[in-house]
Amino acid sequence: MIMANIVLLTDFGFRDEYVGIVKGVILKINPQAQILDLTHEIPPQDVAWTAYCLASAYKFFSKETIFLCVVDPGVGTKRKIIIVKTKDYFFVAPDNGILTRVLEKDNPEKIIAVRNKKFFLPEISSTFHGRDIMAPVAAYLSRGVALSEFGPEIKMIKKIALPEVIIKDKCISGEIIHIDHFGNLITNIDKNFFAQVIKKNKFFIKIKDKKIFRINTSYSQSKKGELLAIWGSRNLLEIAVSQGSAVKELRIKKGEQVTINLIIDA
Repeated sequence: MIMANIVLLTDFGFRDEYVGIVKGVILKINPQAQILDLTHEIPPQDVAWTAYCLASAYKFFSKETIFLCVVDPGVGTKRKIIIVKTKDYFFVAPDNGILTRVLEKDNPEKIIAVRNKKFFLPEISSTFHGRDIMAPVAAYLSRGVALSEFGPEIKMIKKIALPEVIIKDKCISGEIIHIDHFGNLITNIDKNFFAQVIKKNKFFIKIKDKKIFRINTSYSQSKKGELLAIWGSRNLLEIAVSQGSAVKELRIKKGEQVTINLIIDA
């Protein structure tokens, strides 16, 4: 069986030739491959955001899809390159924690340490393993090459500590983990976690010196230029400005604190 869908997730951007070369390598090995771009605009070397981004997206693709994930600050070092098979999907990635959140949702059925140079390009650059190792491995995998051909099975891969949401003194404390194209501030506060803690209590959200007393169901619930909170498509709390940019309005950066505070009636 030929598995045709390969989804690319990288921090390459589109300014340089890197994305096009990776696609060329794949298609030279498997001309039938269907290549899709998840995004190439991951902030450079941002493994933590890659983990969030991948986990929010992968289940929207058909079963047997191969995700080729190249955000690799350790390129050229002895870090492993791995193939992970879950029940429905395959992931080709450096062993640097990219798959942390995916494997919180899906248990791996097999983890392979990629070692068989038969499936690499003949010359390996120390700065472009995405082209020379990971792209050809994904392409051969899409042609139906058995997992065992790529290298030995291993049990453990690296996981990273992602920003924690802390509950203390009737306050949920999270942080901004990403700023999107629209200037919206993505936090690590999950909708289900919020519902379990806040329940039906009154609350306000505090970011810098601003307070927000509700969570919108749409951007249009707030007037143009008004600061708002909303549950984004990833089910993470987002701070936005109606028809504007929250990052410009607040002059804020990634890592800054966002709190949800219970209002206790006297």
